[in-house]
Amino acid sequence: MKTNILIFMIAVCISLAAVSCSSSKKGPEPLNFPKGFLWGVATAAEQSEGGITNNDWYVWEQMHMTPAVGLADDFYDPQWYTTDINNVKSMGLNAFRLTFEWSRIVPVKPANIYAPLTASDISWTAVQHYTDVVNAMISAGLTPVVTLTHYTVPQWVDNPSAAFDQTTQTFTDGSLGGWTNTATAYAFASYAGFMAQQFSTTVKYWLTENEPVADVLLGYIAGQYPPGYSNFIDLNAPVMPFSASVVTVMKNMIMGHALAYHAIHAVEPDARVGFAKNSIYASAIPGNTASAAAASAFDHAYNLTFLDALTTGIFDNGLTGTTFTEMHTAWAHTLDFIGVNFYENDYTVPAPFGLLSPIKAVPCSTAIAGALQGFGITLGAIGCPAQNPPEPQGFTDMLLEYTHRYHLPILVTENGDNSNDPLAKATYIVQNTMAMHNAMDQGASVIGYLYWTLNYDYEWTSGYDQSAGLFFVDNFTSCTSPFCGLIPSTGTDFSRTPLQPAVDVYSAIAAANSISPALINQYGQYGP
Repeated sequence: MKTNILIFMIAVCISLAAVSCSSSKKGPEPLNFPKGFLWGVATAAEQSEGGITNNDWYVWEQMHMTPAVGLADDFYDPQWYTTDINNVKSMGLNAFRLTFEWSRIVPVKPANIYAPLTASDISWTAVQHYTDVVNAMISAGLTPVVTLTHYTVPQWVDNPSAAFDQTTQTFTDGSLGGWTNTATAYAFASYAGFMAQQFSTTVKYWLTENEPVADVLLGYIAGQYPPGYSNFIDLNAPVMPFSASVVTVMKNMIMGHALAYHAIHAVEPDARVGFAKNSIYASAIPGNTASAAAASAFDHAYNLTFLDALTTGIFDNGLTGTTFTEMHTAWAHTLDFIGVNFYENDYTVPAPFGLLSPIKAVPCSTAIAGALQGFGITLGAIGCPAQNPPEPQGFTDMLLEYTHRYHLPILVTENGDNSNDPLAKATYIVQNTMAMHNAMDQGASVIGYLYWTLNYDYEWTSGYDQSAGLFFVDNFTSCTSPFCGLIPSTGTDFSRTPLQPAVDVYSAIAAANSISPALINQYGQYGP
């Protein structure tokens, strides 16, 4: 009897082991997304339209501070915006992010920048153009997501070549001085309110500003973008026009968003208004206490301060989370959703030689590396490891941090791979959409994903050296350095060619509203 029982128990164990083994070999389940999820692409006017000659970036170009734009992808031409809309539709996507170029809409400084825009302030030709583009998108079944300013502003708002008269506290050409001047916030709100009136029935999703904190970093700290101020030492030092500091600039951008939010909602209460927040997940080097403190400091200043002000009305002048807070009631509750641009999961270390006070922290980012070179500093010299942690994990963690802190819907307004390797691009799309789904499984309310970007295009100070697009513009790939001389013109062949397998992979995800087990098995492994 005991022998029979022993045999029976052994048989049960073998059976259980077989079940366990079978379970362990089971493939991944499909990762499904909610009905109505937005799948799309993101573009920007300067980078895709080209041909803009009255904004601050054009002046920057004429100052030989950046490569020439030319016609970019010629997206302003009906032939090519129609082609692009059809390409997006053919991929099975349902959303398209574009920019209404402020300098096209309001080409000349209004007589009263604090008043609503009048008919004489407007280029109605530009308004009609964007009306045609939006209508074409809607006819193709695409939801327009509109950005009101994507790094560029009209020349009358900011002219990087203009001189500032300290005595009169004005710029000699009458320009406003960009975001150093509080007046820019009011001018921006007038523009936003006008555009809401024109597009209240066709545009639901509005992004007021693109990456304002990155704009502060690049234009008012590192001096790489217009207006070109360099303020790496003390972010509270009043060294710019109007006695503005870097912190003042950030406050003016927050005010600009809040005023624009109220202006849009005054026209269309049901509009959904946010902004595109460049987000760098600040990781601590394992076992490094100083790195952990730096990561927390950078996260607060870069990722959270702007959002805190627009959700609570509380602004942290000290950027440290501990001192100099002030209340702005009109700024509170001016986000209907958070737009998230995400590209980096960076180890973070203490800033060298007292730079970037009071934050005193820098991410181990290639973008930061370029700015530090001016001080003769390399990332390795300040303790940055040779390799940052995997981006997808940082993407999940960033979405969850915003979810737990703000409890708002999130629209991924940019996420993309700048690789010349088509297989790497397909892998990037699968791994990052998996990371997004992981965050959603843990409570993040993500409503859409917009890949950056549709076509090979102009990438600011890198010229045509970037390759984030899903479609080649064939002749652009021959440009291998930022100042290589490629300036797309009327003689350029702007034909688009799909980049495979990336286009097919993204199309498959969007069409199914799901990441299939086959895609997960083929592309979905990441991490150390």
